[in-house]
Amino acid sequence: MEDLVIDSGSAMKQRVIDAFKKEFAPIESKFEIMDLLDNNSPMDYKTIDLLKLPSAENNIVWHPGVYVFIGDDKVYRVGVSMRNSRYRVMEHIKVQTQQNGYCIGDIDCYSDKSILLFNVKKRDDRHWLLALEVYLETEFKPLIKAGRIG
Repeated sequence: MEDLVIDSGSAMKQRVIDAFKKEFAPIESKFEIMDLLDNNSPMDYKTIDLLKLPSAENNIVWHPGVYVFIGDDKVYRVGVSMRNSRYRVMEHIKVQTQQNGYCIGDIDCYSDKSILLFNVKKRDDRHWLLALEVYLETEFKPLIKAGRIG
């Protein structure tokens, strides 16, 4: 019998996606889920700035969305941008957002690193983002808290 090898980051990434799909099933089609660090890409400002996701023809990586930083089988940060989720992620990388001894940059050393975006396909649907941010923050209790949720 073969040993089963599980990438812990894939497990947390999948848990976050599954939680979203369960809670937001009726409106799931309004969102596009993307991973800015797919295939263990470097957590590099310039690399992320050039991404066209989910494809060059359907590039909505810059749409409003909720972002989730994941590393070491933990959720580091959940946040929302009502204008451009990729830009907000890049701001966190640039200033190395930190709290209580944890830093956004920490995830770059983990093989399971992931930056998920839950972007709305149509900007008119951005009101759903606040509910999604609160849900994910409450459900996963990130190491670096956003501060909006009391």
